[in-house]
Amino acid sequence: MYTFYFIIVMLAPAAMLAVGLMWKISPPPYQSKGLAYSTELTRKDQDAWAAAHRHCAKLWTRIGITGGGASAFLMVLFKENYSSFWLWLIVGQMVLFCVSVFMIDLLLKSQFGGDDK
Repeated sequence: MYTFYFIIVMLAPAAMLAVGLMWKISPPPYQSKGLAYSTELTRKDQDAWAAAHRHCAKLWTRIGITGGGASAFLMVLFKENYSSFWLWLIVGQMVLFCVSVFMIDLLLKSQFGGDDK
């Protein structure tokens, strides 16, 4: 059962790392309908779209590596108590993901405006 929980805990960092590397190599085309960082600001400006994916790729690659390493280390460290610990790791990973999205959004608003109201 420990192996199952270990795999579940590693899914989010692996996905962030995979998407980060994928966008670093080949970012999605402008206003793509697939997997993309699409907000109101990025849909208005092609430069904002490119900057969002460039910064997301860098940030998510770093978060995927460090978050995955930290999660793996903590799962091994707390192997005896993994059944009560794995969910907290996933919550922490999702908090990191949400913080990264807010950071990218703030960066885009500072570079490209966003107060058109």
